[in-house]
Amino acid sequence: MDFSLRCNNLKCRAQLTEQAVVTTCSHIFCSACSHNLGLDAAPTAHRTCPACETSLPNPDDAVSTQLNSTEDYKTSVLSGLSPSTIVECAGRGLAFWSYQSTQEIVYQEYLAKSLTDKYNKLGTQVDKIIHDANTEITSLNQKLSSKSYVLSPLHSRLIALPGMQIDQEKLQSENTNLVQAFREKSRKHQQTQELYDRLKRKEMTAATQSAAFESVDDVLGNVGSRAAPQQSLLYKQQEQHEPSQYPYDPAQGFGHQRGGSNGSGNSGGMMPPPLRRPGAFGNHLFGMRA
Repeated sequence: MDFSLRCNNLKCRAQLTEQAVVTTCSHIFCSACSHNLGLDAAPTAHRTCPACETSLPNPDDAVSTQLNSTEDYKTSVLSGLSPSTIVECAGRGLAFWSYQSTQEIVYQEYLAKSLTDKYNKLGTQVDKIIHDANTEITSLNQKLSSKSYVLSPLHSRLIALPGMQIDQEKLQSENTNLVQAFREKSRKHQQTQELYDRLKRKEMTAATQSAAFESVDDVLGNVGSRAAPQQSLLYKQQEQHEPSQYPYDPAQGFGHQRGGSNGSGNSGGMMPPPLRRPGAFGNHLFGMRA
């Protein structure tokens, strides 16, 4: 039979194989528990079953028995008894086994229920831990995604290919190339900026010169228009009151035409320079050309 008897003391539950103490209330205990609980030493008037607390006043209410009985014991134990007594004893023995089996099933069910409850509690705790961990992971991911962390191409390669071994010299070469390209672009940008500033200054200078030329031309034009009538009147008065100091010589021409002076070297008789038109001063002012 697969079923084996166990001590009915819940703190012991030892498997019984050789000797045990049985009671009339269908309980069985090992020898150690029977001695510790007082079934074998207590007076019969004060004995109670440790499992169900049933009073055991009679001497045969708790007896020690051999579980592995010999053949001689099996032959002599029921010898001389009437068939009805033998059947009654067998019925009570079967009832004892039935009760022990039922009790074992109930205990196993209780144990299974307790283990199931513990498993459910542990499952709930594990689910709570997993939920908290997922919440924490989600919070960390949100914090990481909220920060503007820009990865360089080299970092992107490392993340995309974590198992790939990248040569350090290659990384240094790429870094050097990037630095040189940045310097070249900076130099070109600086040259472009200088050229732009130069063109801007030239344009501003040209605009300033043009405005200055126009202002000077206007001033000189006004001065020339007022001085021209006075010079014409002065020439006419000189012709009327002073005779000509340079007689006409067909061979030599007028004296003032030789080298721009008279024969005595006196420069006081030179004719005044011709008047320029008012617009002519603007083109040669300060030695600059428009």
